[in-house]
Amino acid sequence: MFETALILLYLTTVVKTKEEGVYFKVRENHFLVDEKTVWDQKVDSLLSCSQICGRRYDCKYVNFKKDQGICSISDRQSSGKVVQRKGYFYLKKVGYLSKWLITSIDYQAIPSAGTTRQVAVSSCQILRSQSPIPTSGIYWINPKGESQANAFKSYCDMETDGGGWTLVWSYTFTNYSRFTSKSNAITPRPSWSVKSNVDVPISTTPPLNETDFNAVNFSEWKQLGSRVLIKSNINNWLVCEPGTGSFVNWKDGSMSCQIVKRVTDTCNMTLAPSKFASSKGYGPMFYSTGYWNSTYYYFDGFTRNNWPTHDPCGKNRAKHLKNVGDPHGNIYIR
Repeated sequence: MFETALILLYLTTVVKTKEEGVYFKVRENHFLVDEKTVWDQKVDSLLSCSQICGRRYDCKYVNFKKDQGICSISDRQSSGKVVQRKGYFYLKKVGYLSKWLITSIDYQAIPSAGTTRQVAVSSCQILRSQSPIPTSGIYWINPKGESQANAFKSYCDMETDGGGWTLVWSYTFTNYSRFTSKSNAITPRPSWSVKSNVDVPISTTPPLNETDFNAVNFSEWKQLGSRVLIKSNINNWLVCEPGTGSFVNWKDGSMSCQIVKRVTDTCNMTLAPSKFASSKGYGPMFYSTGYWNSTYYYFDGFTRNNWPTHDPCGKNRAKHLKNVGDPHGNIYIR
Protein backbone atom coordinates (compact mmCIF):
# COMPACT_ATOMS: atom_id res chain seq x y z
CA MET A 1 0.00 0.00 0.00
CA PHE A 2 1.13 3.58 -0.48
CA GLU A 3 0.85 6.74 1.60
CA THR A 4 1.68 9.13 -1.24
CA ALA A 5 1.93 8.26 -4.92
CA LEU A 6 1.86 9.91 -8.31
CA ILE A 7 -0.67 8.25 -10.59
CA LEU A 8 -1.27 8.53 -14.29
CA LEU A 9 -4.75 7.51 -15.35
CA TYR A 10 -5.51 7.01 -19.03
CA LEU A 11 -8.95 7.96 -20.23
CA THR A 12 -9.81 5.69 -23.14
CA THR A 13 -12.29 8.23 -24.54
CA VAL A 14 -9.42 10.71 -24.81
CA VAL A 15 -6.53 8.43 -25.69
CA LYS A 16 -8.06 7.50 -29.02
CA THR A 17 -7.97 11.09 -30.22
CA LYS A 18 -5.54 13.25 -28.24
CA GLU A 19 -3.43 10.56 -26.55
CA GLU A 20 -3.65 12.28 -23.20
CA GLY A 21 -3.74 11.02 -19.63
CA VAL A 22 -4.74 12.53 -16.31
CA TYR A 23 -2.04 12.95 -13.70
CA PHE A 24 -2.98 12.60 -10.00
CA LYS A 25 -1.20 12.92 -6.69
CA VAL A 26 -2.73 10.38 -4.33
CA ARG A 27 -2.42 10.03 -0.56
CA GLU A 28 -3.83 7.03 1.20
CA ASN A 29 -5.40 7.45 4.66
CA HIS A 30 -5.68 11.21 4.10
CA PHE A 31 -8.72 13.48 3.75
CA LEU A 32 -9.30 16.99 2.43
CA VAL A 33 -11.34 19.02 4.90
CA ASP A 34 -13.60 20.98 2.55
CA GLU A 35 -17.28 21.75 3.03
CA LYS A 36 -17.87 22.62 -0.63
CA THR A 37 -18.20 19.72 -3.04
CA VAL A 38 -19.86 19.64 -6.45
CA TRP A 39 -20.54 15.91 -6.62
CA ASP A 40 -21.06 13.20 -3.98
CA GLN A 41 -22.03 9.72 -5.11
CA LYS A 42 -21.40 6.06 -4.35
CA VAL A 43 -19.15 4.35 -6.91
CA ASP A 44 -17.69 0.89 -7.28
CA SER A 45 -14.02 1.60 -6.72
CA LEU A 46 -11.19 4.10 -6.44
CA LEU A 47 -10.65 3.60 -10.16
CA SER A 48 -14.24 4.63 -10.96
CA CYS A 49 -13.92 7.69 -8.70
CA SER A 50 -10.70 8.80 -10.39
CA GLN A 51 -12.18 8.21 -13.86
CA ILE A 52 -15.12 10.48 -13.04
CA CYS A 53 -12.75 13.20 -11.84
CA GLY A 54 -10.54 12.73 -14.87
CA ARG A 55 -13.45 13.32 -17.25
CA ARG A 56 -14.63 16.44 -15.40
CA TYR A 57 -12.60 19.57 -16.07
CA ASP A 58 -14.15 21.18 -12.98
CA CYS A 59 -12.74 18.45 -10.72
CA LYS A 60 -9.56 19.40 -8.89
CA TYR A 61 -9.69 17.38 -5.68
CA VAL A 62 -11.31 14.11 -4.59
CA ASN A 63 -12.01 12.34 -1.30
CA PHE A 64 -12.77 8.63 -1.64
CA LYS A 65 -14.10 6.66 1.35
CA LYS A 66 -13.03 3.07 0.80
CA ASP A 67 -15.49 1.05 2.87
CA GLN A 68 -18.59 2.83 1.54
CA GLY A 69 -17.35 3.73 -1.94
CA ILE A 70 -18.28 7.42 -1.53
CA CYS A 71 -16.64 9.70 -4.10
CA SER A 72 -16.67 13.44 -3.26
CA ILE A 73 -15.45 15.96 -5.83
CA SER A 74 -14.36 19.56 -5.25
CA ASP A 75 -14.11 22.09 -8.09
CA ARG A 76 -11.91 24.82 -6.65
CA GLN A 77 -8.58 25.61 -5.05
CA SER A 78 -9.51 24.65 -1.53
CA SER A 79 -8.46 26.51 1.56
CA GLY A 80 -9.10 23.37 3.59
CA LYS A 81 -6.40 21.24 5.11
CA VAL A 82 -5.35 17.73 4.20
CA VAL A 83 -5.43 15.66 7.37
CA GLN A 84 -4.76 12.06 8.21
CA ARG A 85 -7.95 9.99 8.25
CA LYS A 86 -7.96 6.21 8.07
CA GLY A 87 -10.06 4.62 5.35
CA TYR A 88 -9.85 7.50 2.84
CA PHE A 89 -7.93 8.32 -0.33
CA TYR A 90 -7.19 11.95 -1.17
CA LEU A 91 -6.59 12.70 -4.87
CA LYS A 92 -5.29 15.94 -6.32
CA LYS A 93 -5.45 16.38 -10.07
CA VAL A 94 -2.09 17.69 -11.28
CA GLY A 95 -3.06 18.07 -14.92
CA TYR A 96 -3.22 16.51 -18.35
CA LEU A 97 -0.11 15.01 -19.91
CA SER A 98 0.66 13.98 -23.46
CA LYS A 99 1.53 10.34 -23.97
CA TRP A 100 5.10 11.08 -25.11
CA LEU A 101 5.97 12.57 -21.71
CA ILE A 102 5.26 9.39 -19.76
CA THR A 103 8.80 7.99 -19.90
CA SER A 104 10.19 11.00 -18.03
CA ILE A 105 7.77 10.73 -15.11
CA ASP A 106 7.86 8.39 -12.15
CA TYR A 107 4.28 7.18 -11.67
CA GLN A 108 2.23 4.35 -10.19
CA ALA A 109 -0.79 3.11 -12.10
CA ILE A 110 -4.19 2.86 -10.46
CA PRO A 111 -5.15 -0.84 -10.35
CA SER A 112 -7.87 -1.79 -12.81
CA ALA A 113 -11.31 -2.45 -11.35
CA GLY A 114 -11.57 -5.83 -9.66
CA THR A 115 -7.86 -6.65 -9.80
CA THR A 116 -7.18 -6.11 -6.08
CA ARG A 117 -9.21 -6.25 -2.88
CA GLN A 118 -8.99 -2.45 -2.61
CA VAL A 119 -10.72 -1.94 -5.98
CA ALA A 120 -13.21 -4.82 -5.73
CA VAL A 121 -16.42 -4.42 -7.75
CA SER A 122 -19.91 -5.35 -6.60
CA SER A 123 -20.31 -7.96 -9.36
CA CYS A 124 -18.84 -9.03 -12.68
CA GLN A 125 -21.61 -7.06 -14.38
CA ILE A 126 -19.90 -3.82 -13.32
CA LEU A 127 -16.85 -4.78 -15.37
CA ARG A 128 -18.93 -4.46 -18.56
CA SER A 129 -18.86 -0.68 -18.10
CA GLN A 130 -15.05 -0.61 -18.33
CA SER A 131 -13.36 0.30 -21.59
CA PRO A 132 -11.97 -1.88 -22.96
CA ILE A 133 -14.13 -4.62 -21.44
CA PRO A 134 -11.91 -6.95 -19.37
CA THR A 135 -11.38 -10.54 -20.43
CA SER A 136 -12.83 -13.54 -18.63
CA GLY A 137 -10.90 -14.45 -15.49
CA ILE A 138 -10.65 -14.09 -11.74
CA TYR A 139 -11.58 -10.74 -10.17
CA TRP A 140 -12.23 -9.38 -6.70
CA ILE A 141 -15.96 -9.13 -5.94
CA ASN A 142 -17.68 -7.44 -3.00
CA PRO A 143 -21.49 -7.86 -3.26
CA LYS A 144 -22.14 -6.46 0.23
CA GLY A 145 -19.95 -3.41 -0.32
CA GLU A 146 -19.71 -2.61 3.38
CA SER A 147 -16.04 -3.39 3.98
CA GLN A 148 -13.03 -4.55 2.01
CA ALA A 149 -12.92 -7.54 4.35
CA ASN A 150 -16.08 -8.86 2.64
CA ALA A 151 -14.43 -8.98 -0.79
CA PHE A 152 -13.57 -12.35 -2.33
CA LYS A 153 -12.12 -13.67 -5.57
CA SER A 154 -14.54 -14.99 -8.15
CA TYR A 155 -14.50 -16.02 -11.80
CA CYS A 156 -16.15 -13.70 -14.33
CA ASP A 157 -17.42 -14.83 -17.74
CA MET A 158 -17.08 -11.75 -19.92
CA GLU A 159 -18.05 -13.44 -23.20
CA THR A 160 -21.26 -15.50 -22.99
CA ASP A 161 -24.43 -13.58 -23.91
CA GLY A 162 -22.76 -10.18 -23.49
CA GLY A 163 -20.61 -11.12 -20.49
CA GLY A 164 -20.70 -9.75 -16.97
CA TRP A 165 -21.57 -13.11 -15.35
CA THR A 166 -20.36 -13.97 -11.84
CA LEU A 167 -19.68 -17.68 -11.29
CA VAL A 168 -21.52 -18.78 -8.14
CA TRP A 169 -21.52 -22.57 -8.41
CA SER A 170 -19.47 -25.30 -10.11
CA TYR A 171 -20.65 -28.88 -9.67
CA THR A 172 -20.04 -32.41 -10.86
CA PHE A 173 -21.87 -35.72 -10.36
CA THR A 174 -21.52 -38.52 -7.81
CA ASN A 175 -22.18 -41.29 -10.36
CA TYR A 176 -22.19 -39.95 -13.92
CA SER A 177 -21.51 -43.36 -15.52
CA ARG A 178 -24.79 -44.65 -14.02
CA PHE A 179 -26.66 -41.41 -14.51
CA THR A 180 -30.18 -42.59 -13.65
CA SER A 181 -29.07 -44.49 -10.58
CA LYS A 182 -30.42 -43.25 -7.24
CA SER A 183 -26.80 -42.90 -6.14
CA ASN A 184 -26.20 -40.16 -8.71
CA ALA A 185 -26.56 -36.55 -7.57
CA ILE A 186 -24.91 -33.18 -8.07
CA THR A 187 -22.02 -32.35 -5.74
CA PRO A 188 -21.36 -30.15 -3.89
CA ARG A 189 -24.52 -28.11 -3.36
CA PRO A 190 -24.97 -24.44 -2.39
CA SER A 191 -26.35 -23.46 1.01
CA TRP A 192 -29.92 -23.21 -0.21
CA SER A 193 -32.88 -24.52 1.79
CA VAL A 194 -33.97 -28.05 0.81
CA LYS A 195 -35.20 -31.22 2.51
CA SER A 196 -33.17 -32.19 5.56
CA ASN A 197 -32.22 -35.62 4.17
CA VAL A 198 -30.29 -34.13 1.23
CA ASP A 199 -26.84 -35.60 1.83
CA VAL A 200 -24.30 -34.13 -0.62
CA PRO A 201 -21.84 -31.72 1.03
CA ILE A 202 -22.54 -27.98 1.21
CA SER A 203 -20.00 -25.48 -0.10
CA THR A 204 -19.71 -21.77 0.72
CA THR A 205 -16.30 -21.32 -0.93
CA PRO A 206 -16.44 -19.22 -4.13
CA PRO A 207 -15.35 -21.29 -7.17
CA LEU A 208 -12.40 -19.89 -9.12
CA ASN A 209 -13.10 -21.74 -12.36
CA GLU A 210 -15.68 -24.03 -13.93
CA THR A 211 -14.09 -27.21 -12.57
CA ASP A 212 -13.37 -25.86 -9.10
CA PHE A 213 -16.35 -27.57 -7.53
CA ASN A 214 -17.58 -25.08 -4.95
CA ALA A 215 -20.32 -22.47 -4.42
CA VAL A 216 -20.74 -18.89 -3.25
CA ASN A 217 -22.90 -18.61 -0.12
CA PHE A 218 -26.45 -18.75 -1.51
CA SER A 219 -27.55 -15.71 0.52
CA GLU A 220 -25.24 -13.56 -1.62
CA TRP A 221 -26.51 -14.70 -5.01
CA LYS A 222 -29.34 -12.16 -5.12
CA GLN A 223 -26.87 -9.35 -4.45
CA LEU A 224 -25.07 -10.21 -7.69
CA GLY A 225 -28.09 -9.94 -9.98
CA SER A 226 -31.33 -11.67 -10.94
CA ARG A 227 -30.55 -13.30 -14.29
CA VAL A 228 -29.21 -16.85 -14.30
CA LEU A 229 -26.84 -18.51 -16.76
CA ILE A 230 -26.83 -22.31 -16.57
CA LYS A 231 -23.90 -24.00 -18.27
CA SER A 232 -23.15 -27.70 -18.59
CA ASN A 233 -21.02 -29.82 -20.88
CA ILE A 234 -23.76 -32.47 -21.00
CA ASN A 235 -26.82 -30.25 -21.62
CA ASN A 236 -27.69 -27.02 -23.42
CA TRP A 237 -26.89 -23.65 -21.86
CA LEU A 238 -29.74 -21.46 -20.66
CA VAL A 239 -30.15 -17.82 -19.73
CA CYS A 240 -33.21 -17.26 -17.53
CA GLU A 241 -34.82 -14.04 -16.35
CA PRO A 242 -37.19 -13.94 -13.38
CA GLY A 243 -40.92 -13.69 -13.83
CA THR A 244 -43.25 -14.73 -11.04
CA GLY A 245 -40.47 -17.15 -10.11
CA SER A 246 -36.86 -16.40 -9.20
CA PHE A 247 -33.87 -18.70 -8.68
CA VAL A 248 -31.88 -16.21 -6.58
CA ASN A 249 -34.91 -15.36 -4.42
CA TRP A 250 -35.85 -19.06 -4.15
CA LYS A 251 -39.36 -18.43 -5.40
CA ASP A 252 -41.44 -20.86 -7.45
CA GLY A 253 -43.08 -19.58 -10.61
CA SER A 254 -42.54 -18.62 -14.22
CA MET A 255 -39.20 -17.64 -15.72
CA SER A 256 -38.27 -16.52 -19.22
CA CYS A 257 -35.49 -18.81 -20.46
CA GLN A 258 -33.69 -19.11 -23.76
CA ILE A 259 -31.10 -21.52 -25.08
CA VAL A 260 -27.86 -19.62 -25.70
CA LYS A 261 -25.71 -22.60 -26.69
CA ARG A 262 -26.60 -26.09 -27.87
CA VAL A 263 -24.21 -28.68 -26.48
CA THR A 264 -26.04 -31.57 -28.16
CA ASP A 265 -28.13 -31.90 -31.33
CA THR A 266 -30.61 -34.15 -29.52
CA CYS A 267 -34.11 -32.63 -29.56
CA ASN A 268 -32.86 -29.43 -31.18
CA MET A 269 -36.44 -28.24 -31.71
CA THR A 270 -37.31 -28.39 -28.00
CA LEU A 271 -37.92 -25.01 -26.40
CA ALA A 272 -36.27 -23.84 -23.20
CA PRO A 273 -38.10 -24.45 -19.92
CA SER A 274 -40.44 -21.78 -18.61
CA LYS A 275 -40.90 -22.52 -14.91
CA PHE A 276 -38.81 -22.82 -11.75
CA ALA A 277 -39.43 -24.88 -8.63
CA SER A 278 -37.16 -24.46 -5.63
CA SER A 279 -37.61 -27.69 -3.72
CA LYS A 280 -40.26 -30.05 -5.06
CA GLY A 281 -37.68 -32.82 -4.83
CA TYR A 282 -34.18 -32.74 -3.39
CA GLY A 283 -33.11 -29.59 -5.14
CA PRO A 284 -34.32 -26.93 -7.59
CA MET A 285 -35.57 -27.68 -11.09
CA PHE A 286 -36.35 -25.95 -14.38
CA TYR A 287 -39.33 -27.41 -16.21
CA SER A 288 -42.25 -26.46 -18.50
CA THR A 289 -45.52 -28.11 -17.47
CA GLY A 290 -45.46 -30.93 -14.91
CA TYR A 291 -42.72 -31.28 -12.32
CA TRP A 292 -41.60 -34.73 -13.39
CA ASN A 293 -42.65 -35.00 -17.04
CA SER A 294 -41.10 -31.84 -18.51
CA THR A 295 -37.91 -31.38 -16.49
CA TYR A 296 -34.94 -29.82 -18.30
CA TYR A 297 -32.59 -29.37 -15.32
CA TYR A 298 -32.99 -30.92 -11.87
CA PHE A 299 -30.25 -30.37 -9.31
CA ASP A 300 -30.85 -33.44 -7.15
CA GLY A 301 -28.66 -33.47 -4.02
CA PHE A 302 -29.74 -36.79 -2.49
CA THR A 303 -27.72 -39.95 -3.20
CA ARG A 304 -30.46 -42.39 -2.17
CA ASN A 305 -33.35 -41.29 -4.36
CA ASN A 306 -34.03 -39.58 -7.73
CA TRP A 307 -31.28 -38.49 -10.13
CA PRO A 308 -30.06 -35.12 -11.49
CA THR A 309 -31.91 -34.60 -14.77
CA HIS A 310 -30.01 -32.80 -17.55
CA ASP A 311 -32.40 -33.42 -20.44
CA PRO A 312 -32.24 -31.29 -23.63
CA CYS A 313 -35.57 -32.85 -24.65
CA GLY A 314 -37.27 -31.46 -21.54
CA LYS A 315 -38.98 -34.73 -20.64
CA ASN A 316 -37.09 -35.80 -17.51
CA ARG A 317 -35.21 -38.51 -19.40
CA ALA A 318 -31.57 -39.52 -19.72
CA LYS A 319 -30.98 -37.64 -22.97
CA HIS A 320 -27.89 -35.79 -21.72
CA LEU A 321 -24.60 -35.97 -23.61
CA LYS A 322 -22.92 -39.31 -22.91
CA ASN A 323 -19.28 -40.37 -22.50
CA VAL A 324 -18.00 -36.98 -21.40
CA GLY A 325 -14.63 -37.12 -19.68
CA ASP A 326 -15.16 -34.38 -17.10
CA PRO A 327 -18.95 -33.97 -16.72
CA HIS A 328 -19.86 -30.82 -14.83
CA GLY A 329 -22.08 -27.76 -14.74
CA ASN A 330 -22.05 -24.16 -13.62
CA ILE A 331 -24.41 -21.44 -12.45
CA TYR A 332 -23.63 -17.77 -13.12
CA ILE A 333 -25.54 -14.68 -11.98
CA ARG A 334 -25.85 -11.25 -13.63
